[in-house]
Amino acid sequence: MRFFNSTQKDMSFDTVVEMIQKFIAQNPNQKYRLAVGTDSQVRGEYTCFATGIHIHRLGQGAWCCVHKETEKKRYNNLREKISKETIITYEMLSMLGDQLLESLCRYTESYKNFDCKIEAHIDIGTKGETRKLIREMVGYFEGSGIDAKIKPDSFVASSYADRCSKSFKKDQVHNEAV
Repeated sequence: MRFFNSTQKDMSFDTVVEMIQKFIAQNPNQKYRLAVGTDSQVRGEYTCFATGIHIHRLGQGAWCCVHKETEKKRYNNLREKISKETIITYEMLSMLGDQLLESLCRYTESYKNFDCKIEAHIDIGTKGETRKLIREMVGYFEGSGIDAKIKPDSFVASSYADRCSKSFKKDQVHNEAV
């Protein structure tokens, strides 16, 4: 799994975790928001999924990156496509949680003002066909301590990942459909 942003290319997942930890370590006595969201674009017989990771030091900047995965499958069914995006977001948040939990707990114990909200940004909203899917997709995150955000608050999925999912090449297929 490889990640990139405007200044860094070909980062591993471990590097992404390290960059998040370094970003927080620069000023640990602050409030943070860690958000993950996925968007997809269908082109021909391919679907490109882009997953954005965004760590925001509230009022003081952010660091983000994206992972793209192209699947040789055309997702025509909206529920199936949004479900796949939501599952990818859930899995990425789970992986990040596994890697960051210990350091986030350490900051919570050591710094009075430290706080890190964790959010899933889902590319659905109260307008359009996706409104029928809100309860189902938000349900993935209920009870897990992860705040699920929908449009217009789901900017990582609906803006950042959306931009990245629109450009893909068929020779970058990572995941063949079975």
